[in-house]
Amino acid sequence: MSQNRQIFWVVPDRFDIKPDKSTWIETSEALIDSGNDVSILAYGKNEYQTKNNKLKFIYVSAFDRFSLFRFSLLFNILISLLQKSKPSDIVIINQDALMIAPVLRLFRRRNILLDIRTVPVEINSFKRKLDRWLFWTFPMRFLRKFATGYSFITDVLRRDTEKEFNTKFDDYVLWSSGVNTSIFQPKKSETLNYETDEFILFYHGTISEKRGIGCVIDAMVDLKKKFDGKIQFVIVGDGPDYAALKKRSEQLELSDVVKFTGLIPYHDVPNAIAKADCCICPLPNRHEWNVSSPIKVFEYMASGKPMILTPILPHKEVGKDHNFVVWTKGDLPRDYAEAIEYAYHNRTKLAESGARARDVAKECYEWSIQGKKLADYLAQTFPLRT
Repeated sequence: MSQNRQIFWVVPDRFDIKPDKSTWIETSEALIDSGNDVSILAYGKNEYQTKNNKLKFIYVSAFDRFSLFRFSLLFNILISLLQKSKPSDIVIINQDALMIAPVLRLFRRRNILLDIRTVPVEINSFKRKLDRWLFWTFPMRFLRKFATGYSFITDVLRRDTEKEFNTKFDDYVLWSSGVNTSIFQPKKSETLNYETDEFILFYHGTISEKRGIGCVIDAMVDLKKKFDGKIQFVIVGDGPDYAALKKRSEQLELSDVVKFTGLIPYHDVPNAIAKADCCICPLPNRHEWNVSSPIKVFEYMASGKPMILTPILPHKEVGKDHNFVVWTKGDLPRDYAEAIEYAYHNRTKLAESGARARDVAKECYEWSIQGKKLADYLAQTFPLRT
């Protein structure tokens, strides 16, 4: 009887409170379906439970003081890998964990995949500049060749990375974000009645100013006055600017129309989406969003919801020629206000077109499709030797 291949996936982050877990969970399950055993190594005080008992989590500790969290976490992950892995196993890391790659190679762990899914965000402080150098510029420039395989979320990101570091990735795989259409699907909701004037706009994910959420909140000031509070904006998730944006909403006297729910479990998100009339992904025109893959958009599509999108490259690639998308003219508060007002006045027609969005998501963006691309690449790049 053949033995499954063991994959250790390093997530050098606080996984238990990470707003987006689906990338790792869903792709790991696709890898398991392809005949692999998968263990996710991360930091977590509260163990995260999935419905797939085959997916394992290995939580390691870290010294969470004096900016030593990431270094101590990587050190403990390295020790755990050396204790639990064999030379034939596969280790998946991102650029944040590249500094452990030379030690892994020293101890004969040669099957290392470097998976790049994002770029550093805008730098506006000394600490952020130092972080960029330590966890992006230095490792990518000097340590990337310790990996023996590469993967990227988009081809735009691959090309940008090649340009920045004057290199060429000849052997790689592209696998984008996706959606589990068996989890995210249209659900009946007693709160929806398109004959009434009630309208719920919905966002879920990381709560950050740089994701455009603050500008949508600003847009709600005039919308509240114009439509007498009939348009509500529901924000699900957590993030670095949660408290600041909630306080800003309160100062603008929007607490009755802007609702912050906080973080909810991944499998509860579809029920929250079901209560919405329209969803929004307000990412502004920034470099890090133009090289990304819009996971929330896929989840809204699979749920059969119309969407308001900004005209950035990843949005246009997904939403072009589809009438379930309302486009903003830009990423200023007035741009969001105009798009929301249009969606409100056309809510019945958009609800009908939104129902067809699911077919597009199921055909093109299912997680199993993306996970199979990665599984096939791993099998080809790191073949088992008997």
